[in-house]
Amino acid sequence: MIDRLSNWSHFDPYWFEQKQKLDRAEAEANIKRLGDAITNRNAQTERRRDNSRVAETKRSKGQDLSALKTAFQKMFGSDLTPQARGKLFERFLQELFSRQSIKMGDPFNINGEQIDGSFKFEGENYIVEAKWQDPSTSTGELYKFAYKVDGKMHGRGVFISVNGFSNQSIEAVVHGKHIQTILIDGEDLSHVLDDRISLETMLDYKIRAAQTRGEIYVCAIRQVSKV
Repeated sequence: MIDRLSNWSHFDPYWFEQKQKLDRAEAEANIKRLGDAITNRNAQTERRRDNSRVAETKRSKGQDLSALKTAFQKMFGSDLTPQARGKLFERFLQELFSRQSIKMGDPFNINGEQIDGSFKFEGENYIVEAKWQDPSTSTGELYKFAYKVDGKMHGRGVFISVNGFSNQSIEAVVHGKHIQTILIDGEDLSHVLDDRISLETMLDYKIRAAQTRGEIYVCAIRQVSKV
């Protein structure tokens, strides 16, 4: 009813012109003030709703990250076999990417090659290799993955190793080659789980570092090379 009144436009000539009992200018001014008050009320209500939605989104995101961080920490336990830990890690990464609005596909096998996952980011497709290994053993695995990426049309890859990479493995991939792979380690994942940086922002920085400086192993928080 108040909304209808605030949009009132009919002023009966009998009362305003003939009888001159009412002042049209005053009536119009009062209706305008009422309309302005309703507009302000609606704007305040919408701001409160927006703030509530933002708060709920942050709360939900915080709960998601907390649960994922707990799952990540449990994988460091000594009661897991390497195979079991690897499977858990793959599922963890799928969930983490999904919670950060990047859908990672399930692992698949093609022509004898095991691919741990794939995702699309800024119009480009990436294949993923996920390892939980010592840096000293990463050279061969990283080199084999680079070969997998090179065999795909306009291939791009993300190699994720919780325990990092040796300088030798990085040099083997970068030296004399067209760079198509970026590297993520456990520290990078921890930054995302601690909500210090989003997965999207981290990927964007790492990709730009590879494209503009030829650096495939960098920290997006400190914005420095890890080599």
